[in-house]
Amino acid sequence: MGESMDLPDPEEIGAKIDSLGLWDAALPYNWAVKPLGTALPYFCTAMKDAGPLVRYRLMLLEGWQTVHDYVRLRVDRNYGFYSTPMELPHFELVALASGGVKVFRNDAGYVPRELVDREKPLVSRILWEVYGLMMRLESDNRLPVKYSGERAMFARVETAPGSWEDAPLAIPDAQPYVERISIKKDDISKAKDLPFAAEEAIEADFRIMPGMVTREARPRCAYALAAIDSATGERFVWDRISVRPDFGLKGMWESLAPRLLSHLIARGRIPGEIKLVSGRMFRMVRPICMELPIKVSLHDSLPRLEESFRV
Repeated sequence: MGESMDLPDPEEIGAKIDSLGLWDAALPYNWAVKPLGTALPYFCTAMKDAGPLVRYRLMLLEGWQTVHDYVRLRVDRNYGFYSTPMELPHFELVALASGGVKVFRNDAGYVPRELVDREKPLVSRILWEVYGLMMRLESDNRLPVKYSGERAMFARVETAPGSWEDAPLAIPDAQPYVERISIKKDDISKAKDLPFAAEEAIEADFRIMPGMVTREARPRCAYALAAIDSATGERFVWDRISVRPDFGLKGMWESLAPRLLSHLIARGRIPGEIKLVSGRMFRMVRPICMELPIKVSLHDSLPRLEESFRV
């Protein structure tokens, strides 16, 4: 597929990909597409969906940092600040259980949206190369690992307008991941002056709220921080938060320690224990426990806390 041509709409190409019936053959592999004139390559990975509405997804992950985050998240669900691969910046082809396909744009903290006109030419170029590669999988299912011995990913690279070739894409080292969590000294001082309820425990979690979104032209996902009294089940924290231009998904997670501490201060006493169900939340809350004599414990499930999220 090396000649310049007018390409169909992304969803038309998506329908061609779906009609090949080669989803399962593509599942084990990742490959890249690097269009001419784009700063970042796009990394293609297929997923079989366990839900009732979608059969398969093809994610076009944007840039090396995104693909490194994706790989780490698949290994450790508590890595970083993404709760689900759906929060990663990417385009996505969705094969619906009812038949047909849709193509969406996903950005961290926002509800997936349909493509805008300016995005369609780029996505068509990427999907056209995906279509060609998946047809080649029928006769050579080892093609996507062709360059694995070179510490490189198989890629379709556009060398001139409409001219594409197979090429190795060298895999760079991932950037170190750093979390910066800061708590005001004044809040620590206030907390230290409060009564310490050594026998008291609270339960807390922060998570995305499916089906809850903001009402605006580009809806944002809603996230909630909840905390309850472990003995009574009384919910005393229910903060609903969304990303802002100056306060992205990572910023939301990094704000949890000072946010939770402010609620404990408002409550008027410091508990002896904070119970959690998430290793990520454990990392976020730990700075509080480095300043105050609070035990933090991880649990497989906290039924009362779970019930508090059912709104």
